[in-house]
Amino acid sequence: MSFREKIHWVAFLSLILGFGWYFLSYPWAVANTRAGMLTSVWMLIPTTIIFLVPMVAGTVWFAIRTPKEANLKEDEREKTIHLKGTHAAYYPLVLGIWANIFALINGLSYGWSVNILMATLVSAELIRVGAQLHLYRRGY
Repeated sequence: MSFREKIHWVAFLSLILGFGWYFLSYPWAVANTRAGMLTSVWMLIPTTIIFLVPMVAGTVWFAIRTPKEANLKEDEREKTIHLKGTHAAYYPLVLGIWANIFALINGLSYGWSVNILMATLVSAELIRVGAQLHLYRRGY
């Protein structure tokens, strides 16, 4: 497994861990209130910490274990993998943004809107990283 693939695995698991905690522990009963929106904002602080700590620790760990591999430039295969992963995530991201705009026009409150936007962003990122992992595993 290459250094970048290992980092993608850490990112994938960190996203699931951090935002899984966020969406499972969010008080959905107050999502339509101002308190719900403020809760969304304040819950981003521990979510960011839960996401960043494994990312930084994993990157440092793998960079120390394989310093030569960590300093290699991306080859054409890796550039293609990253491009295809980003392409796969683009359409779900656009559809989620349009769904959020449509929901706001039809009276959805800001608390729900923030969570829909966050879910859209996290879903698109999981699709991007997941597609890249799939292409790494496939040996593209």
